[in-house]
Parts: sequence; structure tokens; C-alpha cells
Amino acid sequence: MNWENLIVNLECVDTLPTLPTVFTKVSELIAKPNVTAKQLAEVIQTDQAISMKLLKIVNSPFFGFSRKIMTVQDAVVLLGFNATKNTVMSISIFRALNHGNTVSGFNMKDFWKHSIATGLIARYLARKLHVDAEKAFSAGIVHDIGKIILQQYFQDELEKVLSVIAEKKISFYEAELEVYRGTHCDLGSYLADKWNLPLPLIEVIDLHHTPGEATEDPRLVSIVHIANILCKGMGLDFAETSPNKEIDSYAFARLDLSAEEIEKWLEEIQNEVDQAEEMFKNIQ
Repeated sequence: MNWENLIVNLECVDTLPTLPTVFTKVSELIAKPNVTAKQLAEVIQTDQAISMKLLKIVNSPFFGFSRKIMTVQDAVVLLGFNATKNTVMSISIFRALNHGNTVSGFNMKDFWKHSIATGLIARYLARKLHVDAEKAFSAGIVHDIGKIILQQYFQDELEKVLSVIAEKKISFYEAELEVYRGTHCDLGSYLADKWNLPLPLIEVIDLHHTPGEATEDPRLVSIVHIANILCKGMGLDFAETSPNKEIDSYAFARLDLSAEEIEKWLEEIQNEVDQAEEMFKNIQ
């Protein structure tokens, strides 16, 4: 089956995952000029599962707050509105996609660990480069959601992709092109559009392997492209055995960044990912 047929088949799927309404309501509220932390907390608290995960995440060592955060309203105040929205989005996406039968060779725990680590590295790079760090974190987390679509709805194709990876020692992306002439980027951006995610996030999902094609937010796409490759270089990979892929020269140029500068940050990046181990557990 080629990728056009995969998309056509997705159009016919009645059980495509949907995001909890809480995320939509939180996004709408934050867009209003006079929204308060109390109003946001009241909306979040209508979903007990999201509320509990938000409190677990905000109390993890990763954030390092000096006192225990007991209420959703306090969490919103301490995180800030945008970070709260992005955290709720991340929790919502995990909940929407973290189910279904697994294919042999597709380790869901490793998948999410790679996704979160890419988000953390993207946030680190964004701070260094004076780009919106919370947006970069969310973009890193969602960049590979198309692989979950393969896992849930096109398991035959996924099994073939994994087989080609094992046989030829090539990347997931390259194996997909060989198997069905499309990629998880196509599938993921389709789902992200269905969810009405922000355009910069859709572009990251679609173009994180080809940052030179980005037009909506090229810097964000370039950051996630680099974060994804650094993550793989740190061993936080998913279903791949190919040699480390080189960073696209466009991403370096677009960010006015060099490989030597990144080399100097690697120890700090590794420490940040290591400190987030508790977050891996709480967001899943």
C-alpha cells in the first residue's frame, strides 16, 4: 500500500483518537486577554486524570520547586499559562495515543522516552537560541506521532518497515520510503491537522527530517530536527540500528549555530535528560 492509500484509509477510520476537550477549552481560555489562573484550574479539574498527572509532573524533581504543589491552581501559577497549556497538551496526546496492540519490535516505552527526551533537548536548545522554549518542548514531544498511527492502524506496513530496518540497517524514515513511499511525517501531520494543533507544531511533525522545506516556523523545525538527532546519538532511539544521521546543514545555518557549539552543550543536555527520568514516568 502506498502512502496516498494510507491517508485515504485514515479518512475512513471512525475510531481515530481525539484529544480530551479539556485541552481545547484550555487553549481557548488562554487566548482570552483577561483569563485567570483560577479559571484555567477550574477547567483542568473537570478531568481528574489530567489534573493528577499535571500535579505529578509539577512535583517531579525536574521542576525543582521548593515546596509541594497541592492544587491545580498553584501549578498553573508556578508553571505559567503557556507552559500549563503545553503540559496539558502533552498529557492529552499521551492519553489519546498510548493504547492499542503493539507490534513486535515496537516498544511503546522506548517510543515515549525518545519523544520526551527530544522535547527536553529541544527546550534546552530553544533557551540557548532565544526561541519559545515551551513551544519547542511540545514540538519535540509530538514530532513522531505518525509512528503511533502506523502502530495502531497499519501494522502490516509497520512490520515490513521494522523488517527492512533490521535487514538493511537503515533509518525508520528511509525504510518507510522503501516500503510505502511515504513516512510517519505524512501520517502524523494528517492527525495533527485533524486535532487542530497549531500550525508550527504541524509543520514540525511534517518536516522534522527535512527542515529546509519549512516556511511557517523554520527555526522551530530546525531545533526539533537537531534535538531528534542528538537524542538518537545519546542512545535514546526508537527501533533503529542505523549509524547516527548527520544534522542537516540548513538547520545549522537557519539557527546560526555550529556543531562545535553543540558539542560544548552535550554534557549539560545529558544532565537535563537524566534529571527528567521521573518526568518520563509521570507523563505516561
